[in-house]
Amino acid sequence: MDKIKGIIFAALSAATFGLIPLYANQAIIDGVNNETILVYRYGIAGIIYAIYLLLRRVNMRLSRAEIKEVILAGVGGYGITAFFLMWSYHYMPTGVATAIHFFYPVIVAILMMIFYKERLSLEVRAGIVLAICGVYLLSWAPGEVKWWGLFFVLMSTVTYGCYITALNRPVLKAINPDVLTCYVLLFTAIFYVAVALPQGKLEFVTRPRFLLDMAQLAIFSTIVSARLLVAAVKLIGSVPSSVLGTLEPITAIVVGVIYFKEELTYVNYIGLFIVIAAVLVVVCRMKK
Repeated sequence: MDKIKGIIFAALSAATFGLIPLYANQAIIDGVNNETILVYRYGIAGIIYAIYLLLRRVNMRLSRAEIKEVILAGVGGYGITAFFLMWSYHYMPTGVATAIHFFYPVIVAILMMIFYKERLSLEVRAGIVLAICGVYLLSWAPGEVKWWGLFFVLMSTVTYGCYITALNRPVLKAINPDVLTCYVLLFTAIFYVAVALPQGKLEFVTRPRFLLDMAQLAIFSTIVSARLLVAAVKLIGSVPSSVLGTLEPITAIVVGVIYFKEELTYVNYIGLFIVIAAVLVVVCRMKK
C-alpha cells in the first residue's frame, strides 16, 4: 500500500509542478521580474502553510542541525531550481524548457549511487534511459539552439536532483514532512527577499490577475507539489520518485499547447509516448 501511495504522490507532485508555466508565464509577459515572482510565490506559500500548521498546533521547532540541513537542501536545491527554470523561460518556449528540466532523474540516480551506494534494478535503469530519450524528443525543436536557455534549464536539473537526493539524509527524513516543507518554503522566500532588495528588484505588485496567479502558483505548484514530493521520497525513494516526475513535462506541454499556442511536432509526440512508457516501467517495478 505504501508503494502505491508513493507512486500516486510522485505522479501528482509532478503534475502540479508542471502547472508552473500556466501561472508564471503571464507575469513574465507583463514584465514582472523573476525575483519578485519568486518572493510572492514562496512567501505566500510559506505563510499559508505556516498558518495551517499553527492552527493544527503542529510542533514546528527545529534544532540548529536541522535548520542548517533544511536551509542547504531547501534554498540551495529546491529554491534555486525555480530561479534557473524561470530564467530559461525568457529564452525558449515554456513547455520545451520544462521538458528539458526533466533530465534530473539522471542526476538523482548518479548521486544516489555515489553517496548512498544504491543499486538500481535493470527495470529502473531501463526506465531512466527511456525517460531521457523521451524528454529529449519532447524538447526537440527545429532551428537555432538557445544556448542561454539551455544553460539555465540544465542548471535547474542539477539543483533539483540535488534536492531530491538530499531528502534521503537521515536528519531530513526524521523531520515531520509538513514542517520540513513549510520551512523549505519560508527559508526560500527569505532568501529571495535578501537577493532582490539590494538589487532594487523587489516590486510591490497589486494587480488582481497577478495576485490570483501567484496564489495559485503558491498553493498548487508549490505547497501541494513540494509536500507530495517529500512524502513520495519517504515511501518509495529518490530514484523512483524522480523517474515518475517525468510526468510533469506532459502537463507542461499540454499547458503550452492549449494556453500559449505552442506547436508540437510529430517528434515531440513520440517523446511524449516514450515518457509514458518509462513511467509505466517504473510503476510495474514498484508493484513488484
